[in-house]
Amino acid sequence: MNHFGHIEIPTTDFKIAKKFFGGVFNWKFQEIPEMDYVLFRAGMKPNGGFFKVKKMPKTGQVNVYIEVKDINTTLKKIQKLGGTVIVKKSPVAKMGWFAMFTTPDGCHLCLWQIKV
Repeated sequence: MNHFGHIEIPTTDFKIAKKFFGGVFNWKFQEIPEMDYVLFRAGMKPNGGFFKVKKMPKTGQVNVYIEVKDINTTLKKIQKLGGTVIVKKSPVAKMGWFAMFTTPDGCHLCLWQIKV
């Protein structure tokens, strides 16, 4: 636990992203249509996914997820040490939960807790 476990990359077009990253890095893909999402396997962890955007954002493009045993406990520690919770523990299908926070100096990061 407490390691980088998932990275999200925005894209305006899943087909273009799969062609590009598959062609350049030989990544493998799994479409999750009910979530409008595409998982990628980079060969070694962390793996990740593509999320759809209408227009590429100028900042905050890539989401990095730190896997933790218990999101609520981790969020309490984050707040105690000067961080800010942006998104409280939220379910993701039947896979687990995520949350978003900022560090004391404003860096945005995400947490992931797998459903067991």
